[in-house]
Amino acid sequence: MYCHPDFLAGLTLKEMTNRVYQFVSRRIHKDVIQSYCAQVWLAAKDSYPAVPANSLEIEIISEYCDEIESYNKEIAYIQNKLIKTAVGLDDFKVISSIPGAGQLNSALLLGFTGDIARFDNYKQLNAFLGLDLNRYQSGKYIKGDTINRRGSSQGRAVETDMIRSMLRNQGKIQNHLIDYYYKLKKPPFNKHDKVALIACANHLNRTIINLVHTHQLYNYSKAIN
Repeated sequence: MYCHPDFLAGLTLKEMTNRVYQFVSRRIHKDVIQSYCAQVWLAAKDSYPAVPANSLEIEIISEYCDEIESYNKEIAYIQNKLIKTAVGLDDFKVISSIPGAGQLNSALLLGFTGDIARFDNYKQLNAFLGLDLNRYQSGKYIKGDTINRRGSSQGRAVETDMIRSMLRNQGKIQNHLIDYYYKLKKPPFNKHDKVALIACANHLNRTIINLVHTHQLYNYSKAIN
């Protein structure tokens, strides 16, 4: 809609926000839309375009934007279809019951791991995802612990995204993994972000295996004890 500053001529920020709000998902809060519109609106005021609004370059940019939008719609369709396929699985109900895990990530994790119940314990699941520790010692030299990384890299990515989602939504949910993340970030641990994320993914697998094997949904009061 606004791939050239001239398209914003005479528009106030409020008018721009209202127009954009009509075309985006209602799941996105209007304040978020306004913050992005403000960045574009201010950039347009300070810009000195090298090409006019009716130039071929602007038409090409507009076509690229339409193409990206088309791809996004296709991705959203596939994601919704994936969730609908996974909804009937008991493991999906268990994993998605963990606050912040999300339906899409729960479905993706099952897609990369398969039947969770086939793992006897969380260590086997960690090994499958490459989250088990790789230790090396030679004489007095002891290398710092690192994860194996031999398992499913996609599964690891999904689990770290789950933890990120939990942290983003921490104001709305109760989750013992969020508590554990911030515990690791404080003294005496002072862990780096990625180290804390991997540790939380390890705890996430413990939680998932326990819930799947006991046929329970997530309960914060039980998880913290």
